[in-house]
Amino acid sequence: MEEQAWLITILQDLLATSIKLEERAFYQGLIDLANEQIKRLDQSSGELDGRIWNPSRWG
Repeated sequence: MEEQAWLITILQDLLATSIKLEERAFYQGLIDLANEQIKRLDQSSGELDGRIWNPSRWG
């Protein structure tokens, strides 16, 4: 997660300093993509934990 936080910080800095609308839209899209990736990684990790610790499969 540390790499994603670093990436989002860099992209936010680029977004803040960009003047062109196309660049700003591009950086905002990358930020949205990185946030979605973080969310999906967290969800898949939680799903894996839930499947591993399912008591009905312990037998």
